[in-house]
Amino acid sequence: MQKIITLLLLNLIAYATFSQSGSETFTSSGTYTVPEGITLISIDVIGAGGTGGINGGGGGGGGGYASGVYSVTPFSILTVTIGEGGNGSIAGTSSVDAFISASGGENGFSVSNPNLGGGGAGGVGINGTIVNRTGGTGGGGYWTYFGGGGGGAAGSAGDGLTGGNTIVWNGANCLTPGGVGGGNGGVPGGSGGKGAGFTDAFCSVSNPAEDGLNYGGGGGGGNGNGGGPAAGAGGYCKISFCLLDVSTTVTDATITVNNSFSNFKWIDCNNGNLPIPGANGPSYTATQNGSYAVIVSNEICSDTSDCVDILNTGLSNTPKDAFEVYPTTFTNYIHIQHATGHEKFELLSTTGQLVWSGKHVEQQDFSELAAGWYFLNVKNEEGKQSIKLMKQ
Repeated sequence: MQKIITLLLLNLIAYATFSQSGSETFTSSGTYTVPEGITLISIDVIGAGGTGGINGGGGGGGGGYASGVYSVTPFSILTVTIGEGGNGSIAGTSSVDAFISASGGENGFSVSNPNLGGGGAGGVGINGTIVNRTGGTGGGGYWTYFGGGGGGAAGSAGDGLTGGNTIVWNGANCLTPGGVGGGNGGVPGGSGGKGAGFTDAFCSVSNPAEDGLNYGGGGGGGNGNGGGPAAGAGGYCKISFCLLDVSTTVTDATITVNNSFSNFKWIDCNNGNLPIPGANGPSYTATQNGSYAVIVSNEICSDTSDCVDILNTGLSNTPKDAFEVYPTTFTNYIHIQHATGHEKFELLSTTGQLVWSGKHVEQQDFSELAAGWYFLNVKNEEGKQSIKLMKQ
């Protein structure tokens, strides 16, 4: 419903201010109850990391990442599953009902000499409406001496990085720390752990493998002389919601937002809801009569105010003999006043689709046109104007 504001209604607060937001983080499986009034939620999930292989095995793969926004019903209960480290792509998957999931990284394994390899594959994001990312593959180990580094988990900024390969043993190079862990793809993803090596030249004192970091980092592979593999980190889920109801106050020709938000974008309701250049603050002063609204947003969601009509302000007032559409509702024909016959018209839907164009719009029969709002663009010697009309 559009709010009609004139000079007789100065300093009117249009609606009561209301804003609500929150989030819940899961590092173990559970349930989430959608709060009252919430119909849209944001979800981020990370799959668990794989565990490294034994006896010079490769590192575990990093967990995948997915992010999206989903429609929900207030008070509905969602099942949240958090993958456990070292359980592979399926059991390591983190998910929220059937909305979104991110699979776990595969465990590392050993390959025979003289090959380097055995890194577990990274997990993948599934059904994210915003982004789906892939975890890093584990680095290669060398049987039975040195372990490969674990792959990094994917995250908000990108895919996880591959773990580092270890070196090939040549009979005299035991003094090596093992492959390095792969970096994460951004928070909240964790990096992979390094592989196992040795701190002495005789391959007898282990330089231990390291666990993958929370969340979803792959563990490093073990060595073949007492240095076991390291564990992959568990998965992660965060569910966020946001409910905005923006209201405005008008004083003379200035419209002000009553709430505090991170971003503002004012739009022209009579001109296809196009943004007004430079109008990005909490208030807007109209330079001409018209209808205006503001799109506000914070870190999670956005909302649009009702359109506010600025009328009779003395701004661009229409002379008595100037072109005019009256009334602004029509059934079959659009009625105009003071036309010169030189006007050019475009009738547009609210989505910007051209319905009709030409001269003498008053002669056109629009009886077959669907009911709803339309914009009539008029070009004449005085310039261009856009008029919002209702087809009944």
